[in-house]
Amino acid sequence: MRNAIRSFQIPASLQTLYDAAAAIGPQFGLSPEAVFGDCGLRLEIPPVPSYIDWCTPRNVMTFATTGCDSVHYSYLVDERLPGSVSPIVMTLPCVNELSWVIAENFQEFFDYGYYVGWRELEQLYYEDEKGEACFHAGYQSLNNLGMQQLLLPRLHKALNMQAVLPTLQRFGDLQKKYQALLNIPPMPAEHA
Repeated sequence: MRNAIRSFQIPASLQTLYDAAAAIGPQFGLSPEAVFGDCGLRLEIPPVPSYIDWCTPRNVMTFATTGCDSVHYSYLVDERLPGSVSPIVMTLPCVNELSWVIAENFQEFFDYGYYVGWRELEQLYYEDEKGEACFHAGYQSLNNLGMQQLLLPRLHKALNMQAVLPTLQRFGDLQKKYQALLNIPPMPAEHA
């Protein structure tokens, strides 16, 4: 079975992100899919299953990519989860352990991007504590963020964002709680 998801409804929080993209994109002459690209969210509208067939878990819907190294963000679709829980999964095709649960719901995921956007989330896996510094250092100023400096305040309002700094401890806790629910395809020999 290629994909375990038979039908889905776009979660309300994700629809809010899509609506924000549709409203903000024209202000910058950009499509809804591309408008938050500089913030590390190139949107997939609507979300798609099996974004990269050999590495994306079969029971997630991909809603964004970072625009770099095929890193993408998805939400877990599992009928065993309560409605308020949509674990967010980051998939990094260029590493051996491909997919990690990084947020318990969309709001937590949105809040991670409060200061510097979402592109740097993958650094937490590449550089451990140094990756956390990307967020801790960035929260002090939006002055050097270019287009992000213009977009993030609009996102703060549209998504009711609060500053939440992502940590390795939090990611580890989420792994313990949700990782076993991911239906991860076997790694093909050519990618091992």
